[in-house]
Amino acid sequence: MVFNPLPGLELVWDVIAFIISFFLILMLVQINARIEKSGALSTTVTRKVIHTFAAPLWVVTWMLFSGGVFSRWLAMIAPLLFVILFVAIGTGKMINEDFVGSMSRSGDPKELLGGTLYYATLMVIIAILWFYVPTDGNLANATPLALIVFGCLAGGDGFADVIGRKYGGDKKFGIGGAEKTLAGVIGMFIGSVLFSTILVFLFSLEVTTFSVIDLFIPILVVSLVATIVEAITPKGLDNLTITIAAIVMILLLPFLGLYWPFAPFSLF
Repeated sequence: MVFNPLPGLELVWDVIAFIISFFLILMLVQINARIEKSGALSTTVTRKVIHTFAAPLWVVTWMLFSGGVFSRWLAMIAPLLFVILFVAIGTGKMINEDFVGSMSRSGDPKELLGGTLYYATLMVIIAILWFYVPTDGNLANATPLALIVFGCLAGGDGFADVIGRKYGGDKKFGIGGAEKTLAGVIGMFIGSVLFSTILVFLFSLEVTTFSVIDLFIPILVVSLVATIVEAITPKGLDNLTITIAAIVMILLLPFLGLYWPFAPFSLF
């Protein structure tokens, strides 16, 4: 919930909330790195576990922040630090076998400069523009845009890979080196709807305008568009295209006559 157990010290509490959010994500990465090193799970699996849960876990920690003017800026520092780490590791300025082992397919540090870096960078941008509490701190003007976008980017894309690998078979399609399957496409849609709905529900406990019933049709529409875009995206670009497609579709919802009584941005 947006709250402040330190009345009059909102900034201090937001710093504490940032530390909590950063270490939760770091723990997710480190735990998966240990699992990958033990041989219990492959890099492919640990990479997707992190992809699927990192953004949703971080977004849920948004409810720890006070909702003050500095909340979004402190919330975005967590993924920003990971952006810096990925660049440092990918360019050889830093060595971190845990990050490389748990988040790259090939074990090449340079791989962190691709989709992994896009993922973290998008987290930063979305926090700045669409942190759910607006700059005026009024929950009546909150927006669930980020919740649905991350539902598609994290849950949808994560499910697409896992379900596609398990049930996709040999019939694959795609452009630009991408290998998609029908099972993966279905997984993308299911994961997007499921994660978006769960995130909206969790935040609806605090923000009454985030009604799962009212937002379910918009979630279905955005998830469908994100699924179609993911299916035709060239290899290595899906983190970007899914996010852009979801954001654009959400911003277009009012013009299509669909429910979306929220401001297009929460920063202004």
